[in-house]
Amino acid sequence: MTLREPAVAARESATGAIYDLGYRGYDGPRLGRRAAVSTLFWASLRSAFGLKRSGRAKIVPWGLSAFLVAPAAVVVAISALVPGAPTPFSYDDYLWNLGILVALFVAAQAPELVSSDQRNRVLSLYFSHALLRSDYALAKLGAFAAALFALALVPMLVLFVGKVLLAADVPQAFGDQLENLPQVIGAPVLFALPLAALGMAIAAYTPRRAYATGAIIAVFVVSAAVGAILGEATTGTIARLAPLIDPFVIIDGTRDWLLGATIAESPVHDSGLALWWFGAIELAIVLIGTAVVVWRYRRIAA
Repeated sequence: MTLREPAVAARESATGAIYDLGYRGYDGPRLGRRAAVSTLFWASLRSAFGLKRSGRAKIVPWGLSAFLVAPAAVVVAISALVPGAPTPFSYDDYLWNLGILVALFVAAQAPELVSSDQRNRVLSLYFSHALLRSDYALAKLGAFAAALFALALVPMLVLFVGKVLLAADVPQAFGDQLENLPQVIGAPVLFALPLAALGMAIAAYTPRRAYATGAIIAVFVVSAAVGAILGEATTGTIARLAPLIDPFVIIDGTRDWLLGATIAESPVHDSGLALWWFGAIELAIVLIGTAVVVWRYRRIAA
């Protein structure tokens, strides 16, 4: 045997295989841009409430939701136990009195929808498919507005259903309560749109969730404090315009303008401003906030 024979024998006895690990071609239907936007919208809406995520992710959204619904359930219980007894909440002032819970939901969950995508650097995956950058921004914003609408609508429906079912004549009570449906449905819409636009416009500018949450809370706290201080410490035009600094006062003025029923605790009436001013400013918040979110994602590095 020569010196080459062991190497030749080893080579001849070796075995191996080549595997094709590449991507497979897809021959199925391509649903396109509309389906991509719809999928992102529903996924973001579920994310706003922590659905299909860990139990820890559900604590804040579901906890705040429970706290927001609880007073409505208490009102219904009081009405059931003591018919005709005065209740602390009505359709008109429910969301105004519990606005702090809605603000906390905005601060906690707006960053959940957008900051994590930036932090995990997955935007390039979204933008490499059928989605346009503006599609991504509008789907996220629309999903968050829908989440806020659902959050605000549920306690209003609890009040509505409770008033109907506790009546001696349910069909008659249902007919009587129908006149309150604009308030039941319209007030959540008026809360959801500007708060979603404002919260997402802030959250979209940082990948750090804690920073976004802190910034949103600061905007709500500072605007309310400055508006109240200027309203009390000044006179004339400044005192009249001071309430317009607080987003929740703007929302309540718009609700009063479109749906009626002035709230005594709200500074809207004391401002002396025409109610359409509040509606115009709320519309501006929605449009500017939406434009800011879209602008951000058109220029963000994916």
